[in-house]
Amino acid sequence: MAAFFDPRRAAGRSLNEYQVIQLLGDGNFSDIEDFEDDDDEIQPSTFENLQLDDPEPEPQLSVAPEPEPMQDTPGPSQLTPRPRSLRPPSRKRVWKQVPFDDCSHDYAPLPVTPVRTPMEYFSDYFNREFFDEIARCTNMYHHRKTGLELKLTTVEVARVFSIHIIIGCIPYPRVPMYWRGGIKLDIITQQMARDRFLTVRNALHIVDADEAPPSNSNNPLWKVQPMIDRLKLACNKLETVPGFYSIDEQMVPFTGRCVLRQVVRNKPRPVGLKNFVLTSSEGLMLDFDIYRGAKTMFADTSLGLGASVVLHLVKSVPPGSCVYHDRYFTTVPLIEEMTKRNLHSTGTIMFNRIPDRTAIKFKPDARMARGESQQYVCGPTVVVKWKDNKSVLMASNCTGSSSSSIVKRWEKHLKMYVDVPVPKVVEHYNQHMGGVDVLDQQMEYYRTFIKTKKWTLKVLIHFLDLAIVNSWRLYRNDCMANKLSRREILPLLDFRMNIADGLSSLPARNRPSTSNIENEPPLDENESPLPKRQYRPANKPSESKWYDGYEHFPVFDEIKAPRMCRYENCTSRTKVRCTKCDTYLCIARGKECFKSYHTRG
Repeated sequence: MAAFFDPRRAAGRSLNEYQVIQLLGDGNFSDIEDFEDDDDEIQPSTFENLQLDDPEPEPQLSVAPEPEPMQDTPGPSQLTPRPRSLRPPSRKRVWKQVPFDDCSHDYAPLPVTPVRTPMEYFSDYFNREFFDEIARCTNMYHHRKTGLELKLTTVEVARVFSIHIIIGCIPYPRVPMYWRGGIKLDIITQQMARDRFLTVRNALHIVDADEAPPSNSNNPLWKVQPMIDRLKLACNKLETVPGFYSIDEQMVPFTGRCVLRQVVRNKPRPVGLKNFVLTSSEGLMLDFDIYRGAKTMFADTSLGLGASVVLHLVKSVPPGSCVYHDRYFTTVPLIEEMTKRNLHSTGTIMFNRIPDRTAIKFKPDARMARGESQQYVCGPTVVVKWKDNKSVLMASNCTGSSSSSIVKRWEKHLKMYVDVPVPKVVEHYNQHMGGVDVLDQQMEYYRTFIKTKKWTLKVLIHFLDLAIVNSWRLYRNDCMANKLSRREILPLLDFRMNIADGLSSLPARNRPSTSNIENEPPLDENESPLPKRQYRPANKPSESKWYDGYEHFPVFDEIKAPRMCRYENCTSRTKVRCTKCDTYLCIARGKECFKSYHTRG
């Protein structure tokens, strides 16, 4: 324990900086060991390397009595600037146990939009131009590395993505098993040969460079940045209205070598790249940003890294919305900043992140009854503690502990269910916080698992699955808005297979806009047509293949018995088959089943 400075003992000798600060009465260092660290931004070890521009000021130390002035006291010009840790806080927060006025959460629904085909939803994220760029970059990379021409086409790139989608739906332990005799899958083997698929996948590139360009020299994700930008652009174009949104972490699974690989405990897949995601309460992704360590550039880091992530992602949220986040992000300064931006904010919080908390006197957990709650209010922020099996601490600027609802809990001693009151802030948090968890759950259903040492390929496949799940969520919302029955809405598995079917049948060139088909350029010589196969009862093709109006050629099959025409209103039999749809249709005088079948409406 440091002793007080006695000016009478200092006669005839100079003073050091420590003694000058004591003499001027700037702080009482006798209590320095009892001072409690009140840092508002306690972050995980992964954020230790990032330097903050303006950290949260610490509480002011108690002031000692000012001693009598001395003749040999240095002047103000001789003193060094006061340390940041000793500067007084900008303002002191006063917490009181007073009622809190809840804000209303009556939000209007999204406008109704017509339902589109699965391939049209997917094309909002990755279209033909994107596949053209991948084919060009992959050919250039393979030629630089091997000196050989890969001659990769846009159609083959689409088929590679289609095969990966099917692999997620029908998993095999190893990729070559999809081509092994006896257990091979025709929907994969008919698209591409095994060696061709492995060669293309190993050479897959979306940037035409071996080193990072000067504009992306500090970006470790520059090899996959075009795909990230395209996905973010499509998400930012989604129409949003004031509503409920959630922010949480998402992991891109990868256990190989990567400078961005992290380990986040208590996650279903703890090893991989960390991705901060903003979703609606239903699970529709609106924005995201991959964590890049100390090189993660957010607009404002003065409130800490957790708060900077929230402030960076809420740029896509309309004013008046309510954003939910967990204790990894929540701080009192963040909630106050969200209030200034006309946004509601709610999240769990750690007690040591509450500034000026000496006035907050929560009951110990042992003295609180089940269902009991307490709240303290300071300006726009309310802090609520609620006891269930364990206690939970929450902070919000829109909802307090009033208007509690009732939930059923099992009481071990009474051996029966009892009614437990729940504060409104806890009820709303449980209802709207799980958007990112819903997104992760839907991705895990049919995630494409591949064994590779290339983290870039893992990221590409992860965002491919992410785009499909987001497309399906938007498709489902449109179906529900148009009041379609549950039987008419495609489940996620059928939606994925529909997209895979559309990619596998991508035409070698765009559909002609005029009727002058004779003047079209010939097909690419390097493009191999789909191999012929024996007839079997075919499923209904996907709409993207059905109505694309391209390469639906009729052929006459030499079969003994004619097949039933697949047109809806026809009961005739025919031997004419569409080569693309693998469907038998009538072509005869007075019958236009073939044309009517391929015409929408």
